[in-house]
Amino acid sequence: MSVQALRARFEWEARSRVAEDDSGRQIGVVLVASRATPDGALASMDVAGSPAAAPDLIRWAQRFSGAAGAFVVQLFVGGGHGENLTGLGFEKVRPWLRMDRSLGDSLAPVEPVPGYQLIDGTAKPGTWAYMHNRSFADHWRFAPRTEAEMMGGKDARLCLMAISTDGGHPAALTIGLIETYRADPRPQPVGIVSSVGTVPEHRRRGLAKWLVAEVLERLRGAGAKHASLYVDGWNDTGAVDAYRKLGFDLAFEAEVWESKLS
Repeated sequence: MSVQALRARFEWEARSRVAEDDSGRQIGVVLVASRATPDGALASMDVAGSPAAAPDLIRWAQRFSGAAGAFVVQLFVGGGHGENLTGLGFEKVRPWLRMDRSLGDSLAPVEPVPGYQLIDGTAKPGTWAYMHNRSFADHWRFAPRTEAEMMGGKDARLCLMAISTDGGHPAALTIGLIETYRADPRPQPVGIVSSVGTVPEHRRRGLAKWLVAEVLERLRGAGAKHASLYVDGWNDTGAVDAYRKLGFDLAFEAEVWESKLS
């Protein structure tokens, strides 16, 4: 990601550090974000610019994150590109995968699960963050979301939830987004499949497969040409295999590196 793109996305003054060369030209930047988790504050950093500037920027982000009370700081790098982080106090903790599929090809059939019905974001107001948090509470590095984070600015037709026909109990959800990326080889716009989760008592029934198949149809109907999703490479729910059955293939593998601060 470019320095300019990072500057546009983050709270620049409070959580950033810029590196300059002898002429005063910017050659690198680091930006730090944080979120609350049940284990404490989790910080993450984004670094861009000259590799020579990266070590000093990363050290600053570590100090800043620790002073702000974070227990750990994360850094995502391309697969095989984190070897220099060990000397900075980081360890590789897991792979993080991007899986892609074309929306120009035939899609997997939408197969409703008996005993459930599908609703979208126009229904069940106030339950989407609750559903996300219940679905992901037992996942690695879980961080609770608010309703505004989950639903703010979303297309309600691309926000899907499965509820039981007996009592209307929320069981599973997924959210689709349509994004356009510059200088990206994927056919644009890209449909992003996110927040695919099922509450524990309704797992292993095919709900996630149903919802993802349905949201792919809706993303294509809304104009998306390609679909991408992101998944923990060590996810123990079988998500990677399920996505392969829906036509997704591995497109990019990143690595999550962490530095413990307390």
